[in-house]
Parts: sequence; structure tokens; C-alpha cells
Amino acid sequence: MDYQLITHISLVVVGFLALAMMLRHDMVMLQQQDYSNKKFMAWLHDSDETYSGKRILPMAALVACASTYARESWMVVALIAIAILALAITMMFSKKAKRLKLSSRAIITIIIVLAILAACGASLFTAKFTLEAGMFMLLLASFSYVLLLGANWIVGLFSKKNHNKTQSINQDEEI
Repeated sequence: MDYQLITHISLVVVGFLALAMMLRHDMVMLQQQDYSNKKFMAWLHDSDETYSGKRILPMAALVACASTYARESWMVVALIAIAILALAITMMFSKKAKRLKLSSRAIITIIIVLAILAACGASLFTAKFTLEAGMFMLLLASFSYVLLLGANWIVGLFSKKNHNKTQSINQDEEI
């Protein structure tokens, strides 16, 4: 049995779980800021979110995965995966965690984030590059708010176009 492959795949799964929990948290915060990237960035700047422990731990795990020990020993990767799993479980069952309201804008934003993930990570998800795929998930978990800001910007482009078209159609009907 190849323990190294199993631990690398578990790191990818646990990294994805941590990314999902970070995106859920960031999405709730974006909803509280009325889907405004400017307000969300101000909130990030004013709070300790960008350098909180939940963002630093995946980055530290990423650095640890890049070490030669992680490439040689499956136990190092297993310990890193356990630490990230503990973070994800803590975030999942946090009493501070508010519920995500699944509005149509939230669903579209989540779909765009998943499309970005699929486009960026498709080349990494082969049996040969599983450690790199896990490291990619850890990187995205640390900077999940950047993914969310990009997806929200894309959704904003289309919603403004549709909103402006609807307003111009209504104005034409009134004339």
C-alpha cells in the first residue's frame, strides 16, 4: 500500500474542506457588506481577517509541504493534513459562524468560484502531482477572499448590465 499517495490525496481533500469553510465565512461577510467589494475590502482592512490564525495556518502548512521532509516522509504530510482538518472542523462548528443565505447572487458567485478552481487546478489533479494539488488548496484557503472578490466582481459586471438594460427598457415603455 502506498502511504505517500494516500496522505497526499487526503491533503487535497482536507485542503478543499478548509477552502470550503473559508469561502463560506468570506461569503457570509460579503453578504453582510451588501456584495460591495469596496466595503468588503474595508472590512478586511479594519479587521484582523487577513492575518488571522485561520489564514496563517494553511500558509504555514503550505511552507511545511514545500520542505524536503514532506516530499520524503508521508508522516509529515499526514500531520499537516490532521492540523488542517482540525482547522476546518473548528470553523465548521464555530459558534460565531453565521448561516449563509443562498440568494441567487450567492449561488452564481459560488458557481464562478468553483469554475475558477476547476480551471486553475485541473492540471494539478493527477496522481503524479497530488502534493502540489494539496499545496494549491492550502494556498487558495489562505487567500480565499481574493477568489471571492474576483467572482463577485464578475457577477457585478453582469448584474449591472442587466440592471441598466432593465431600467432603459422601463424608461422606453414609459415614453
